[in-house]
Amino acid sequence: MNWTRSMMTWVMVAIAVLVVGCGSAPTKAGPTYTPQEIAQIQRYTNEVSDLRDRLTEAVPPMIANEEWLDVETFIHGPLGELRTKMASLTRSLEPKLQSQSQQTARDVFGHLVKLDEAARGREAVKAIVNYNGAIEDLAAFLNQVPAEVRGSDEPSV
Repeated sequence: MNWTRSMMTWVMVAIAVLVVGCGSAPTKAGPTYTPQEIAQIQRYTNEVSDLRDRLTEAVPPMIANEEWLDVETFIHGPLGELRTKMASLTRSLEPKLQSQSQQTARDVFGHLVKLDEAARGREAVKAIVNYNGAIEDLAAFLNQVPAEVRGSDEPSV
């Protein structure tokens, strides 16, 4: 009887150690931002998103109607602040997210430069290809912002 009681005690201790040791898996800590940083990131995200929306509304009809001067003016006018907004947003992100974000921003501007060249050269196909590339890269850029800080009114694109 003593042997059984002793064995049961050791089994209970082993189960307790197993339960406590494996009870909760370590959680992976995500990016931590202060409330002020979250508000700033949300503001920048919304501003970039608004500029993306303006781009999608304005440029396709201009290309379709071959209004090349308007395309050039739009790129240098309303979209002129896009680089600043994207750079500010990138700097607000965690350092490990900044590298990819910077590269995606460069991709966006590469397409906008080529779109501008296409407008100057009156090349509709090149303009459409680079417009589409800019829109895809802008969507990728916005998706690099962590969902938990992206903002409630900005859906995943």
